[in-house]
Amino acid sequence: MTQRDTLVHLFAGGCGGTVGAILTCPLEVVKTRLQSSSVTLYISEVQLNTMAGASVNRVVSPGPLHCLKVILEKEGPRSLFRGLGPNIVGVAPSRAIYFAAYSNCKEKLNGVFDPDSTQVHMISAAMAGHFL
Repeated sequence: MTQRDTLVHLFAGGCGGTVGAILTCPLEVVKTRLQSSSVTLYISEVQLNTMAGASVNRVVSPGPLHCLKVILEKEGPRSLFRGLGPNIVGVAPSRAIYFAAYSNCKEKLNGVFDPDSTQVHMISAAMAGHFL
């Protein structure tokens, strides 16, 4: 594998990691909100029992769609991409190195095992993961 090929694989891996981080960022934001700020999301679902005084009958756990709706209404669409910058700083280089390492390992293992066999792909993936 030439140096140019390695650079192409580094670039492709970095681009792939960046696109993946951008596409999954809203899901990560919703997941994090559901995990960490349940009190503010539960407020709209609390039902008060007026006959027995001001006691809470039940609290319905909000789902991801409800959480998404609350975030969009209260904070706007841009808030779904909070934390994207630091995430890209970590993900892009990691994916770039993994992709280049996988390609280099695969090329070398194609000379040892049957070219593009299951063993080549599995060992290449394991070795690339080990480099990180």
